[in-house]
Order: sequence, then structure tokens, then C-alpha cells
Amino acid sequence: MGLGKSKLSSVVMCAGILGLVTGILLTTVPSFSIYPLIVHGKPYDWRTLPAFLAIMFELTVLFSALSAVGALLLFNRLPRWNHPVFNWEGFSRVTDDGFVLVVEAKDALFSVSRVSSMLEELGGQEIAFIHEDAVR
Repeated sequence: MGLGKSKLSSVVMCAGILGLVTGILLTTVPSFSIYPLIVHGKPYDWRTLPAFLAIMFELTVLFSALSAVGALLLFNRLPRWNHPVFNWEGFSRVTDDGFVLVVEAKDALFSVSRVSSMLEELGGQEIAFIHEDAVR
């Protein structure tokens, strides 16, 4: 399809690192410097980090997952509340007895005749071309 590498992986990686750093700071700063607590003579330095690994892992996963959903919506420009296909008079039948396949013509290699012939070969019954300024 000629698509390039997605930016989503870099966004998720940065958010995961931010989640890990947040987990480290939220667990170590209070435990080691602000309010150190000695329980049964156990140390309160870097040797107690394994106790905080679950929190660090969970915050890494949480930040990564939330950024993946947010970036996916942002990169796909969703939600788009007003698409030109909504103004087409045949769109009211979509939920009743049919479905719509929308092919946008933003690509420089887009050809109306090639797309039309391909959809007719695939069995398209009603092929309509809708422009941005289409009104009901």
C-alpha cells in the first residue's frame, strides 16, 4: 500500500518511559527521602526497589495503553462529527438494508475511472461520487 512507518510506536514508547519514571519517582521519593520508614531493621535504600516493581510495571502499561488509544484517535482525526458522506441522500439507508464503502480521493494517484471500474467488478450496486460541498 506504500504506507510509511507509523508514529504510534514512538508515542507509546515515550509514554511508557514516562510511566516508568513516574512509577519510580512516586515510589522512591517518599520512601527514601521524604518519609523513610525502618520496619524490622530492613533498609530503605535501593535494595528495597523489588517491592516497587509491580507499581512501576503497572504505571508503564497504563501510560502506554492510554497514549496508544489517544494517539490512535488523534492520528486518525477521530471523532469526525461532520463527514461529507453524511449529507448524501442515500446515507439514510445504511443502517437499514445496506452498507457504504467510502474511498477518499486525497491520494495523487487516485483515478475516478479506475476506482469506479474496480467497484463495479466487485459487484457495487450504486456508486456515487460525493464532494465536500455536497448538500442534501
